Amino acid sequence: MRKVLLVISSLAGAALPSWQAVAQDAIGKAFEETLFREETISASVREHPDVSDLSKAEMNRVLQARDVVSRFFRRLTDAGGGNVIELLEAPLASQYKDRNALRRERFGAESYLSFEIFDFRISGDGNEVKFRYFLGENDKGRAMLRQRAVTLRNAGGRWLIAEFDNFEFD
Repeated sequence: MRKVLLVISSLAGAALPSWQAVAQDAIGKAFEETLFREETISASVREHPDVSDLSKAEMNRVLQARDVVSRFFRRLTDAGGGNVIELLEAPLASQYKDRNALRRERFGAESYLSFEIFDFRISGDGNEVKFRYFLGENDKGRAMLRQRAVTLRNAGGRWLIAEFDNFEFD
C-alpha cells in the first residue's frame, strides 16, 4: 500500500509542473494579446487633396497611372503575372536585372497586403503623376504601414514608373 501511495504522489508531482506550464502559456498569451492589441485613438485625420478642379482628361490620366501602380505591385509579388520590369522607364529598368532584384533592392521580402494613395500631383503638362501612398506590408507575421512615393510618366500614350520614393512635390 505504501508503494502505491508513493507512485500516486510521484505521478501527481510530475503532473503539477505541466499544469503550471499550461497556466503560464495561457497567461503569456493573454498578456501578448493585451499588449499588442490595436487601439483606435481617434477618427482618421487623413485628408485627400481637392479633386473638384480636375478635368475629365486629368482624372483619366491619374486613374491610368494608378492602374500601373496596381499592376506593378501585383507583378512584383508574382500574383499578377507578366514582367514587372516592363512597367519601368528604361533608365530605371536598367538598374534591375529582374523582378527578384527589383523587389530585393527596392521593397524587401515582405508580403504586400495593400496600397492606399493619400496624395498626388500632376505636372509636366499632364504627362507626369506623382503619388504618395501607404504600403501595407506583412513582415514575418507583423503588419506594417510604410509611406512611399512613386512618379509615373506618360510617353507615347503609355504610363511607366520613372522614380521611386521622391517625396518632394514640385
